[in-house]
Amino acid sequence: MAIDLEIWWLRCLSFIIVIPFLGPHLVAIWKMLIDLLFFMVIIAIVMIGYGVASRSMVYYPTVNNFTTEAGGSIDNSFDGRSVFRQIIYPVYYFLYGDFSDELANLDSNPDAGWSIADHVLLAVHMLFVNILLFNLLIAMFTKRYEKVHQETRTIWHSQRYLFTREYFTRSPFLPPISLIYDIYCLIRMFVFFIRRNYFETPVYQHTRVFKIIPKKRDTIKEWHNFEDAFTYEYAHDEVKALKTASMKSKSGSDSDNKDDTTTDDNDLNNTTNGLKQVQRSLTRLERIVEELNVQLEGAIEKKQNPTTP
Repeated sequence: MAIDLEIWWLRCLSFIIVIPFLGPHLVAIWKMLIDLLFFMVIIAIVMIGYGVASRSMVYYPTVNNFTTEAGGSIDNSFDGRSVFRQIIYPVYYFLYGDFSDELANLDSNPDAGWSIADHVLLAVHMLFVNILLFNLLIAMFTKRYEKVHQETRTIWHSQRYLFTREYFTRSPFLPPISLIYDIYCLIRMFVFFIRRNYFETPVYQHTRVFKIIPKKRDTIKEWHNFEDAFTYEYAHDEVKALKTASMKSKSGSDSDNKDDTTTDDNDLNNTTNGLKQVQRSLTRLERIVEELNVQLEGAIEKKQNPTTP
């Protein structure tokens, strides 16, 4: 009953969500709770890691004599309640600065190796959780609130529409009589589904339309003009965004084409230089061959016409 009363009071917050200066803040709180879930996962991992490591050093029964038979105050039984009592609860209250008997137990054995190691582990844990992670959480909340604050008017209109829409689609009867109406809607949906899929019978349903109908016809015309104007503005923004994206992609492709052209020009220049070098080498080789031919012809003539001394 007490939990039901708490939920009822929290449900009352939905009635003030349509207030312009309170509704966006409730939306910010809801989004912050989503961010808090992510933060709680990190906190839980760090807490369990420190709790298991520190308790395994401090309450090791063989070395530290923390057993119930030796007169110690620590229960080493391994069950769900003991795990929460000895590992989760003490480390959880470290977040609020409540160390209970943690420091007293460590200071009672100042020269023990496990005590010194646990002191260092506790210092690192407090620095990581109470300073780094909490500042990260504050930064996440600040960014979320600024984002919601920039869209205050849009969020308020959206929440007011959803609130009105909820009462439009709700059963016309009060609980628990509304359960009968819900059962009727389910049966009706099931019958229509059977007729449409198995008997191939056309089903004509009268859909309830959520729309405000003004008394004056001029108001309808103004609303249509308003919708047309905003539809045109939205379409114009979308086309502009697509055009900007296409221009960026085109500029990127142009730069790529320029790079490809430059690379091709460099390759062509290198090929031309290589061909020129080959041509020069061939010319030099022809000269050498001609010189060798001249020398060979001279040697042949000397052999054919020997001179007498």
